[in-house]
Amino acid sequence: MLNEMSIVKKIVIILGLLLLVACTPGETSTVEGPYKFTGPQAIEAKFVPGSPETLEANPYQSGEEIDVAVELTNRLTETVPAGNVKVRLTGDAAVPSFFSGAKEAANPELLGIDEKTGQPTKEEVELGPLSYVGELTTKISKKLSGQFCYSFPVRVKGFLYYTTKAEEIGTTLATSSNPPSRLQVTAVEQRTVDAEDATRGNLKFKVTVQNTGTGMVLPALSDCFKYRTRSDRESLQLTASGAYDITCDNGGVVRLSRDTKSKTMNCVAHNVDLGNLGKDPSELTLTLSNFAYQEEILPATIWLEP
Repeated sequence: MLNEMSIVKKIVIILGLLLLVACTPGETSTVEGPYKFTGPQAIEAKFVPGSPETLEANPYQSGEEIDVAVELTNRLTETVPAGNVKVRLTGDAAVPSFFSGAKEAANPELLGIDEKTGQPTKEEVELGPLSYVGELTTKISKKLSGQFCYSFPVRVKGFLYYTTKAEEIGTTLATSSNPPSRLQVTAVEQRTVDAEDATRGNLKFKVTVQNTGTGMVLPALSDCFKYRTRSDRESLQLTASGAYDITCDNGGVVRLSRDTKSKTMNCVAHNVDLGNLGKDPSELTLTLSNFAYQEEILPATIWLEP
C-alpha cells in the first residue's frame, strides 16, 4: 500500500513539473503563413500538346501551316490582368528566312486559382500559325523555342515580435509566408526593440530577397525580350508595412548579387510603443514590386519533309 502511495506521489510530482515547463514564460508558439497553395512559379508557360505536332512519324509538309499555341497557367490566388504576360518564339522560329508567321502575344485575363481546390486557371495564346520557308531536300527536325515574361507584385506575409526579450522572438517567416513565385523572401531576422526614450523605440530587422529561378529579373514589362549586358543588375522594389512605420536601406531598392542572385536588406520599424510590447507575433507584409520576370519555355521539336 505504501509503495502504491509512493508511486502516485511521484506521478503527481512529474506531472506538476511538466505543467510548469509548459507554462514557463518566454516560450513562443509556432505561427502559420497565410498561403494555402505555394510553389516556385506564379505563372507557368508551355507549348500546347499537338500545337505544334512533335511526332517524327507525322511530319509537316513543305509550306504547311504549323499551329503554335502556348498554355499559360496562373498559380496565384489573385487575378492577373490582361496584358501582364508576354509570350514570343525565339531561335529559328523567329527568323523570317526560316519561318514566317511568328508573332508576339499577350495574355487574356487569368483568374486566380480556386482557393478551396487549388485548381489553377489556364488560357491559351496563339504564336502562329508558322510556315517553313527554307529549302527542304530531305526530312529535317527543327526546335521551336520561346520565352515568356510577366509582371505582378509578390506579397509575402511574415511576422515581427515587438519585445525586449530575445527569448520571446518566434517564427518570423513561416513555410507558407511566400505565395507561388520565382522571387522569394527567404529570411526575416530581427533584433529586440531598442529604446530611444522613455516611451518609444526602434526595431531593426533584416530581409533576404532571392531570385530562386533560372530566369531574369527585369525593371519593367517594357524591358522584356530586350538585349541586356553583363553589367545590368537585377533590381526591384521592397516595401515593408506593419504595426509601425518601416523604412529600408536604399529607399527599398533591392539590387541582387550577380553570383547568389540574393540581397539582404536592413530595415527599421520606427516609434515602437514601449508600453505595448509582448511575445505575440505582429503581421508584417513585404511587397516585391517594380519588376518583370522573364524565363524560357521548354522547347518542342517538329519534323519537316519536302
